[in-house]
Amino acid sequence: MRTCGRLAAAVVAALALAVPALSTAEEVTGTATAALAGEPVSPERERRLARAILDERRFTGAELPRPFAAPLEWLGDRLEPLLDRVDDLGEDVPGGPFALWLALAGLVILLAGSVTTTTIRRRATAIERARAAALPAAEDPHALERAAEQAERDGDWELAVRLRFRAGLLRLDRRHVIEYRPSLTTGEVARAVSSPAFGEVGERFDAIAYGGRTAERGDAEHARRGWAEVLGR
Repeated sequence: MRTCGRLAAAVVAALALAVPALSTAEEVTGTATAALAGEPVSPERERRLARAILDERRFTGAELPRPFAAPLEWLGDRLEPLLDRVDDLGEDVPGGPFALWLALAGLVILLAGSVTTTTIRRRATAIERARAAALPAAEDPHALERAAEQAERDGDWELAVRLRFRAGLLRLDRRHVIEYRPSLTTGEVARAVSSPAFGEVGERFDAIAYGGRTAERGDAEHARRGWAEVLGR
């Protein structure tokens, strides 16, 4: 028993060292010393020590700040009549209030998705137009067509086809038929223009630019005539 008492006294002494900020630290140390000396420790004194330890801040926790508590409570008070009204209407709907709330939630999701999609499209259009405005002089359709003519004189038929194709896209952009961007595909332009003439121009361009077919004089001449017909419409 004496050994157990000494062991308990050692535990109390360790707690006294681990909790130095307690106002009763001296009492804890005194109790431990008395236990080590074999002196009796009263139950009341032990209870006071236990309460002192449990009153330490790390055992009681701390209340976290809630800066939005008041505004949320105010909003909840204002919305409560509306929510009650929805519940009342739900009584007359097949499935009850739950079905009505589910339908309203789906409607909100659809509206949010529509607004988000519209916003993204508008921003993308604004970005593309800003890029087009910042294009260097080499992206001017007139400059590109003059370069295409020079490429034809030099016998560089592939370069002539590429230059005329880009010049044509830029002209369609300026007429607000398409939104020009470097990643624009021939299929996207075909759907926007809906012209048989562009179908032939685009087919030849894809075969040369992406299919690896060698360009010839006829391809350059066809590009000149085809774009004139597309833009003429």
